[in-house]
Amino acid sequence: MIQGEFQASQKSLLVSVWRGVLVGLSAGAIVSAFRWLIAKLFIVFVHLYHLAQKEVVYLVLLIAVSTFLIFFVGLLVKQEKDIKGSGIPHVEGELMGLMHPRWWSVLWRKFLGGILSISMGLMLGREGPSIQLGAMTAKGVAQGLQLTKREQRILIASGAAAGLSAAFNAPIAGLLFVVEEVYHHFSRQVWITALVASLVANAVSLGVFGQTPVLHMPHNLPVFPLTSYWVLLVMGGVMGLLAYSYEWVVLRIGKCFEVVGGFLHLPPHQYGLLTVLVMIPLGLTFPTLLGGGNEIIVNLPNSPLLLKAALLYFVLRFIGSMLSYGSGLPGGIFLPLLTLGALSGYTFGLAMIQLSIVDSSLVILFLILGMAGYFGAVSKAPLTAMILVTEMVGNLQQLMPLAVVTVVAYLVMDLLGGEPVYEAMLTKMIAVHPMESGEPTMIDLPVSDKLAGKMVKDLNLPRDVLISTQIYQKKTEVVTGATVLKAGAQIYLVVNESDISQVRHYLLE
Repeated sequence: MIQGEFQASQKSLLVSVWRGVLVGLSAGAIVSAFRWLIAKLFIVFVHLYHLAQKEVVYLVLLIAVSTFLIFFVGLLVKQEKDIKGSGIPHVEGELMGLMHPRWWSVLWRKFLGGILSISMGLMLGREGPSIQLGAMTAKGVAQGLQLTKREQRILIASGAAAGLSAAFNAPIAGLLFVVEEVYHHFSRQVWITALVASLVANAVSLGVFGQTPVLHMPHNLPVFPLTSYWVLLVMGGVMGLLAYSYEWVVLRIGKCFEVVGGFLHLPPHQYGLLTVLVMIPLGLTFPTLLGGGNEIIVNLPNSPLLLKAALLYFVLRFIGSMLSYGSGLPGGIFLPLLTLGALSGYTFGLAMIQLSIVDSSLVILFLILGMAGYFGAVSKAPLTAMILVTEMVGNLQQLMPLAVVTVVAYLVMDLLGGEPVYEAMLTKMIAVHPMESGEPTMIDLPVSDKLAGKMVKDLNLPRDVLISTQIYQKKTEVVTGATVLKAGAQIYLVVNESDISQVRHYLLE
């Protein structure tokens, strides 16, 4: 089996391109349908909320429909626990060899459950589920092609990239997210397959939704003055603090549901009913705050919101996002994170304007900078955050201020001990549901500076790990204890699936 995996790894890059096309078409179609249905049903629910504000009969209908749908989604969660939440930690877990979900069982339930949960106005994002849908679609393709475990992992990572690309129309961010957050290293086969899948999925999505950026902003954005860059340093610090607060709460909100649910004798898969009890009154009072937050971000540049109102919106969205995600419903935090970043950045900008520190024309920039800084710190994926926001708003002029805010926010988050939020979520999942060791499999890694120049016998490798082959400048050599590892070479290792993450961490960091 291992020999077969190595031979498969040596196949032409044209095969990687073809597989990327296949994954991109499949994932792009499924995620585009997912995104389209959510948008259409969300309009229906928003209209129902407006009617419920005026007539009691529509209020009763809203409560009845929302309760029934959430109850139904709860049954889906009970049947398949791997559709809970965002889905990104599940994809990371599978690529680490810690989880082995059934792709079809997850795919159709996540698709249906995600549409119902997100479209009814809960503060959940479609992007995390889109990443999982893309990954599960790719897993189905890989199994249909009877690929090896290693090739399956490459396709799953590529499917995740395609899912994000189709959800946000952001193909480069999709690739970076896989490398920075999901796959954690940059091999040739991974990036080629993932990039092709992202581009193809984006083309499918553009064909359905048009070429306007998802968070389209005016093209004539002002230029942030160099003399005021110190404000960006302050803003980065604030975004880092807010990001740490977000992660601290989101990792603990599940305990609150356990306490309240236990008191009411409510099974965990029906915790969403508690969220509905809060979200319906909130939606009736502030209908513009419903949903993942796309409309909020797009409308903020022309918003008449004053400082106190913007701060109130941020607090309400924070609470609503926590309650929506903490319930375990199929839905993500990706877009809600960007929305909180936009609101916090917008609020910060209004404060700076009120203090006469910056000109009022710059407020739209603070909105954009807030998205990148907040998301980059919470996810600890700063490159993804910068490129994602750039692709989503359709403007390349703000990369320098984006980089300043995002890097400072990232550093503050790191100094406070914050972890990448999706990895932290995966750690919690594993603690509750211990994973099996899995089968031996082959992985490939670049020879890092840490390993370069060392002999294999001098490495303190984890137990049951074997380096079998080194490829350098297209020359292949079988590895022995006396083999010297060369910088820039690619090595192939045989490991247990559950040890993939540990081995990558040891050899790359």
